[in-house]
Amino acid sequence: MGRTAFCVPLAILFLASVIPSKAQSDAPAPVTAPAPASAPASAAAPSEDLPELLYDVRGNFSLHCQLPNDNSLAYVWKKNETAIEQVWELKERYQLERGGAEFRVARAYEDDFGNYSCALAGAAREQRWAVRGRPHLKLPANTNVVEGQKLKLVCKVVGKPYARVTWGYTNASEPDANYTDAAEVLGSRASLADSEQGVPDGVLLLDEAQRSDAGRYRCGAPGALAPAVTTLRVKDMYAALWPFLGICAEVFVLCAIILVYEKRRTKPELDDSDTDNHDQKKS
Repeated sequence: MGRTAFCVPLAILFLASVIPSKAQSDAPAPVTAPAPASAPASAAAPSEDLPELLYDVRGNFSLHCQLPNDNSLAYVWKKNETAIEQVWELKERYQLERGGAEFRVARAYEDDFGNYSCALAGAAREQRWAVRGRPHLKLPANTNVVEGQKLKLVCKVVGKPYARVTWGYTNASEPDANYTDAAEVLGSRASLADSEQGVPDGVLLLDEAQRSDAGRYRCGAPGALAPAVTTLRVKDMYAALWPFLGICAEVFVLCAIILVYEKRRTKPELDDSDTDNHDQKKS
């Protein structure tokens, strides 16, 4: 009886400690709103019909702020909404001329692309530009592939942001020949993929090359001064076998000539030796 009276208060204390803790664990946890993802300072925001300026990598470009400045206010320049003084990629590479109304960059880099703006200190009005690197495309002058093997053409691009590449094909040799969409000509055997460089559709893949695939291929992009062209040659799958067979035939003919010559040369010698032996027996 004494043990029972002692256990009852312990059981009550245990239940009192468990029930509140369970209720607390079942209560919904407060939801914390995720912090907004901040875009990197070098990322360019979408250009909403901004006037576009194309520059050549390692070339120069300049922007002219045409906002009226009757009160001689200071000009405020920004790249992707960041004050130009805080863009470390441009430090010691840009100049402000004409009282700050002209922004100049010497020997521009690929990563200098972005949305630039100018405004007057304390004023809300601003002038904006979408500065983009002019695409410069590159392909090898000649490309060789063996019939039946896979083909991979990679179009290298200089100038960001990378524009989507288009591929053309022609089997004519004239410089001004008309090109047809390569994917349509090659059919289901061809596919396009993004390159390791990050160029959209910068790679042309062909599952099994055929003799009819030989010709000229080019890659182009909007804004490029000229496309890049390569001449594809498709070699016969037995092309390496024919020289080997030719060498074997030459060796066979040479051995046959040597054998015939040796056979004819040794026959008179045998006849002379037989004659000498016969004369000695008579004597």
